[in-house]
Amino acid sequence: MKIPESKAIMNQFIKNKITTYVSAIVMLSMISFFPFKGFSQSFNIIPYPNKVERGDGEFIFSGTTKIVNKSHNKELATAIEPLVSKLKTASGIVLTKGKKANKTNVIVVELNNSITEAEGYQLVVSPKQINIKAKTPIGVFYAVQSLLQLLPDDIESSTLANNVTWKVPAVTIEDAPSFSYRGLMMDVARHYMPYSFLEKLIDLMAMQKMNKLHLHLTDSQGWRFESKKYPKLTNIGAYRKGTPLNTTYDYASRPDDSLYGGYYTQAQLRKLVAYAQSKFITIIPEIEMPAHSKSALAAYPELACLDSTGKAFPYPSQVQDEFCTKDATFTFLTDILTEVMNVFPSKYIHVAGDEASKVNWRKCRICQQRIKDEHLKSVEELQSYFIKRIERFVNQKGRQIIGWDEILEGGLAPNATVMSWRGEKGGIEAAKQGHNVIMTPGEYCYFDHFQSDDPNEPAAFGGLTKLAKVYSYQPIPKELTAEEGKLVAGAQGNLWTEFVPSVQQAEYMFFPRSVALSEATWSAKKQTYEQFLSRLLPYLKRLDKHQVNYSKHLFDIKINSFVDSVSNKLMAKVVGIPNGFQVFYTTDGSLPTKDAKAYTGPVDITANAKLTVGVIYNNVVVDKVQKTFTINAATGRASKLKTLANKNYNAGGEHAWNNGIFGSENRYNDQEWLGWCGEDFEGSVDLGKKETVNHVSIRCFNKPSSWIYMPSSVSILVSDNGNDFRKIEEQKNFSIANDGAQKIVFNTKGVMARYIKVIANYYGNIPQNNPGAGTPAWLFVDEVTVD
Repeated sequence: MKIPESKAIMNQFIKNKITTYVSAIVMLSMISFFPFKGFSQSFNIIPYPNKVERGDGEFIFSGTTKIVNKSHNKELATAIEPLVSKLKTASGIVLTKGKKANKTNVIVVELNNSITEAEGYQLVVSPKQINIKAKTPIGVFYAVQSLLQLLPDDIESSTLANNVTWKVPAVTIEDAPSFSYRGLMMDVARHYMPYSFLEKLIDLMAMQKMNKLHLHLTDSQGWRFESKKYPKLTNIGAYRKGTPLNTTYDYASRPDDSLYGGYYTQAQLRKLVAYAQSKFITIIPEIEMPAHSKSALAAYPELACLDSTGKAFPYPSQVQDEFCTKDATFTFLTDILTEVMNVFPSKYIHVAGDEASKVNWRKCRICQQRIKDEHLKSVEELQSYFIKRIERFVNQKGRQIIGWDEILEGGLAPNATVMSWRGEKGGIEAAKQGHNVIMTPGEYCYFDHFQSDDPNEPAAFGGLTKLAKVYSYQPIPKELTAEEGKLVAGAQGNLWTEFVPSVQQAEYMFFPRSVALSEATWSAKKQTYEQFLSRLLPYLKRLDKHQVNYSKHLFDIKINSFVDSVSNKLMAKVVGIPNGFQVFYTTDGSLPTKDAKAYTGPVDITANAKLTVGVIYNNVVVDKVQKTFTINAATGRASKLKTLANKNYNAGGEHAWNNGIFGSENRYNDQEWLGWCGEDFEGSVDLGKKETVNHVSIRCFNKPSSWIYMPSSVSILVSDNGNDFRKIEEQKNFSIANDGAQKIVFNTKGVMARYIKVIANYYGNIPQNNPGAGTPAWLFVDEVTVD
């Protein structure tokens, strides 16, 4: 599951290895594409097959091409259906069924036990025949997906394509996946997504040979599964007060207030299950318990805890997050799970088990009595009791549970599979205990993170998970033995939707990162990232045919600023240019073309500038980033900090606070903001000579939900010699009502000084009844300006 945003600083983002980055505005533009010969791939297949051998010639489809089901297996019709339907739609060619294999112009499909892997296949293309062999129909289906990628990308068109020769090169492919679990998780609880999008997502997953779609159907922000027995779950729990990005849990204000939400009927979900099965994809439903349950408790408040006096906690101001452990709760949940299992035939049922605060359990006399009756030692063991009791019920139905790695706390249920999301530690521990594991560590697999340093990126939960990072993932941790490693079933990319209210943004966050994960979980011999890109770029044209709103942040180019030690000039240096690519740039914000300046070394920044770099491929922009230089008297001058920023929020280096680049207005982890926990900021800058100083400003970030607070006070001090400073102004009592950057401006009234010092005292300990209460607040500081 996911860390509440309030913990993101302490836990989630600490693992992101953000490279040093201090930049100038990079408004995107175009990069010229010059692939090395070593990058070229014989076949642009994703995920890349384990063994590929090119033959001579090519097979050409025509109106007389026949297809023969040699094994007479009915499921094979489903497996070859994508080829039949797409060819008919895009080319008008109708593949007719043949009774026996002719020698020419035929596609022969058969099940054959010589293929040892259940999902493996062999695809042999010659000028006369296409032969597909697999152990099971699903292997045939994956062979068909590879065959479709050998055809022109117009095969993905929804209308008839003209002037296309429908041919595939002669080739022999032997292939099978490295992992049995290759999945995506779609959170439809935070934001309801239309049914049509779920079918589209299944289509795209099938193209990538992914086989598990995990649907997060319930959470505190919404209940999306129709229950026949408990109709208030959707009548009330599926609709919350407010707007799409409103985080309120108020379901009670109706009907006068604006309500937001929706749900899926059981009929719709059965249809979706059948559709997924036709693509050999299993849908795994998730019903949250014991926490993330405010929508359910809004509908059925009798399932909440009682306080120490026996009264219900007031709703909605103090609505609790967990179900009470009373018997009525287990009756309710087993009834719900029975309905869920009647709709979803999957082996696995996800029961979450994550992020339970257990606050009310500690106060509730019912829960405390449960601890005594079951001879438990703590509320952690009470959570384990809760999950184990649910597991026994699910096992009795012939199914198994999956839970997030918190289900390890207090003792793991006997047959549970663990999804490791808080890094890999939980997965390692579970595997060492002999449990099956699915890896979903945030730094590699959380697609609600930002995917570039571009300040124009759409809203995201936080973090930074770039495409290259996803592609680099190895699901089996080095800490496991070979035998323990066999318990790692695979990996899953998760899209939580707190900040993803639309289909368009969901696509943007999923693609192409999910494409990279598909190869990371399939290909036994992973290629270089540059080789992957050489296949991804043409693959994007297939996504275009499906009108996918994918991200074009494929590269990891940055612009670092520094002061040249010889000339004392502020310089901008482009780093991270992939092998085989060249960078072109402009400094006026215009889009560069191949006729613009080629980057050959650091660029002088002598005035306000918009340094623009970018990449183009086939005349289409395939990447963009943005930064801006705003020059003032302090920019690029010698500066020093009394205390360096926290190592996890020091990506821009110690001079990021006077490099001429303003950090994001609403994003504190963009490599421009510097962060300290429980410490003051004190920085001084040498203007080079005594100057008349009229104004000094500094920016601080405010986001209490993430434990970030405005400073308690900010002071400006000046000096002529850099040693003896005098305070000239101080400000206090900053508002913490609104999230984001706040600029603090001081009118210094023409004071003469060479050195400027800024001291910002951190807020102190976080107040009670706030996320992180009692712990030291974080202080984030950005650009100082002097004029």
